[in-house]
Amino acid sequence: MTIDVRRSRPEDHAAILTLMDQSRGEGLSDEERARRGFVQGQMTPGLLDRFQQGPGIFVADAEGTLAGFAITSEPTHLPPHHPATAAVSAVTEAADGRDLGRLVLYGPAAVDDHYQGRGILTRLLTTLSRTLQDDYDLAVAFVETTNARSLAVHRHYGMTEAAHFTLGDRTYAAFTFSPATFLTTGR
Repeated sequence: MTIDVRRSRPEDHAAILTLMDQSRGEGLSDEERARRGFVQGQMTPGLLDRFQQGPGIFVADAEGTLAGFAITSEPTHLPPHHPATAAVSAVTEAADGRDLGRLVLYGPAAVDDHYQGRGILTRLLTTLSRTLQDDYDLAVAFVETTNARSLAVHRHYGMTEAAHFTLGDRTYAAFTFSPATFLTTGR
């Protein structure tokens, strides 16, 4: 089977929204959600349009079937009480005055259950890193600390666990990685 990793198109949006809904882990126990992993946040077609016009949404297309996606976005114009806003603030504060360069947000990302274990996320990360390396120095992601699977995935890829923060009653880890470095190390 051929899997093409590319920037999304408007016709991909319905499949992205469906996979995102399937990846929320709704209806599972807390333990099962932690083990399987989950994505967060509400996504709309309008938000996908906005993200597509920015750094981009990357999709793994398995001969017309969405195998996975990874969303990137600019860390500007974010709502004040959003985890992405808090992640950028936490990473900036942890940098203790060091210039982090040009930031891009990474996530959410999801891989369809039928395609897990086939290197889809690696291919998505490689493609988005290759595409964004000249425009961004550091990618920032956030993961709720109850999401054991996602924490393990980010650590597996060698992303730096740069900070932790709490928003409401949830605690998050903020991860960072350099797109240029990811291309040379795969991490």
